[in-house]
Amino acid sequence: MKEINSIVKTILIVIAFYSSGIAQNYTSILGTQNTKWKVPFCNLDQQFIRENITNEADETIVAGLSYNMVGTVFSGGVDFNLNAIGSNGYIREETTEGKAWFMGAIETMSSLDTVEYLVMDLSLEIEDEFIIHGAWGETSISTIDSVYYITGKKHVRTTFQHLASDAPLTFIEGVGTNYGLSYMHDHYNMCPCLISIEKDSDEVYSNNACNPVNVGLNEKKESKIVLFPNPAKNKLSINNLPLQGTYKISNVLGEIIMSGTHESSNLNINLSHLKKNIYFIEINNEILKFIKL
Repeated sequence: MKEINSIVKTILIVIAFYSSGIAQNYTSILGTQNTKWKVPFCNLDQQFIRENITNEADETIVAGLSYNMVGTVFSGGVDFNLNAIGSNGYIREETTEGKAWFMGAIETMSSLDTVEYLVMDLSLEIEDEFIIHGAWGETSISTIDSVYYITGKKHVRTTFQHLASDAPLTFIEGVGTNYGLSYMHDHYNMCPCLISIEKDSDEVYSNNACNPVNVGLNEKKESKIVLFPNPAKNKLSINNLPLQGTYKISNVLGEIIMSGTHESSNLNINLSHLKKNIYFIEINNEILKFIKL
């Protein structure tokens, strides 16, 4: 009898161990002490980098659910006001499925309302659908076109692309999204992209291409390499190159899958044989990211 009880206890311990492992399938988007996001705001002629923050102590309960309060940093402290459209709000997550919800102000036909939207879902697979919400109750349905891993972190890419963004909305394990967390609420932000995220003062994500300060919305430096279209289906065009040079294209694993040369300032590359995914091209001492549809 004692042996049976011992076996039962062992089984229960094993079940508890695996259950605890299953309960934390994905890395949290929040740090243990605090989390900081930097997102550009460039509405019309206004351009600046906005910093949002949440601390472990900044928690609130809404309808029985626990949220972290996300506020905007300013010279006098942190503003948590929800009475305006913007990046302030409440965030909650479910790490077992890699889901995150953001609650914030949204403009309706009558006034402002505080609503919650699912902003990230890592459990989705290719061809699954995801709803994008906007102002005035507008919605659009995107689909998942690729699932991949970078440095061990899961990425789920949607077909949704904001008019002012050069990359589709992508869910990133341990980060949230490449648009930030408030992209469905902050519709006045004309350039949704996440510059960086810090957890407990350690930077875990950065996007150096997401910087609105030096270049206006409708301005481009002619000396800079121009890559288009992005995403690309069958052909990738590159302008503003030196007259001669080489290029290499690699996949997300760093494997070189194409290479070649060019002898003019313009280059066209046939992509029809590539699979749908994210790729990197190294050309003229620059590394640029593009998406193959």
